[in-house]
Amino acid sequence: MTFVQVSEEAQVERLGALARAALPAWGLEGAAVTPIKYRENAVFRVETEDGRRFALRVHRPGYRSDAAIRSEAAWMRALAADGLPTPDVVTTRAGDVLVHAEAAGVPEARQCDLLGWVAGAPLGSLEQGVDLGLPALRAHYRRVGAIAARIHAHGAAWSPPEGFERPAWDAATLVGDTPAFGRFWELPEIPVDACRILLAARDRTRARLAALAAPRTLIHGDLIPDNLLVAGDTIRVIDFDDCGWSWVGFELVTSTFPLLLSGGFDVGCEGWLEGYRTARPFPAAELDALPAFVMARALSYLGWPAGRPEIATQRKLVPFLVQRITELVESARRGE
Repeated sequence: MTFVQVSEEAQVERLGALARAALPAWGLEGAAVTPIKYRENAVFRVETEDGRRFALRVHRPGYRSDAAIRSEAAWMRALAADGLPTPDVVTTRAGDVLVHAEAAGVPEARQCDLLGWVAGAPLGSLEQGVDLGLPALRAHYRRVGAIAARIHAHGAAWSPPEGFERPAWDAATLVGDTPAFGRFWELPEIPVDACRILLAARDRTRARLAALAAPRTLIHGDLIPDNLLVAGDTIRVIDFDDCGWSWVGFELVTSTFPLLLSGGFDVGCEGWLEGYRTARPFPAAELDALPAFVMARALSYLGWPAGRPEIATQRKLVPFLVQRITELVESARRGE
């Protein structure tokens, strides 16, 4: 069977072999490799006999160019130099930040990079949200908003190196005819009537975003609970794979979107905004457009399984997402 036809467990096993094949580039031959997460990329914990730990990413083919991955690393290093808590980027023996590795059963070479291990527990998860009482939730998201403001302020003042390449999260890539994550309307799991409702919502959202000023803020792009590691009083940000140019409002909504599933969305947004405004003003026009950002984020998540058919576990979420998003559409209509 081909790579996309075997089980996710078998896919991860093959990608683990590829990760081990990449380790000599960093002089880590023989280190233990353990899977952590398989979503956009496959992420593995690497542990040496002397106790050193790292996170190795095996990238999804075709999702990011080599230049984009090197650009991600450049910004992470610049943020770290400015005191923001990002993972260390580990350079190979050859002085690069990525290598291409191959393994039997994986049809193409994959990009691999290595990051320093970040201690801490995730604040929650995209699928399950955050399990905190409302006061603690507000306090945590106030800190997240403040971190986001520092990230954005750094990006606004920073001069990227020549050849810097990152995606734009705008009307075209989020809710266009060929969205970056995938075409949700091609999912057979979505009933015809529901798909008609969602496509109409997509078109309204596209028009609303297109009416905004072009996005010019360099954002993290994925400040979901999975990527916020809490250790004591510290929150460290990981996974800059989706960093790029977008709106501040899209960063806010992406960060708090899981709370639409677990509860506390309004409180999380309030805390996030409070924290953000301690360091940077929040654009008023984008605050007015938050419902459109919510719908754009929701529809992009719905498209994710369409663009990644090999990851079957994510397709199980489609009926739930369709129900939740259609509820959002109906709620918006009642509010008009």
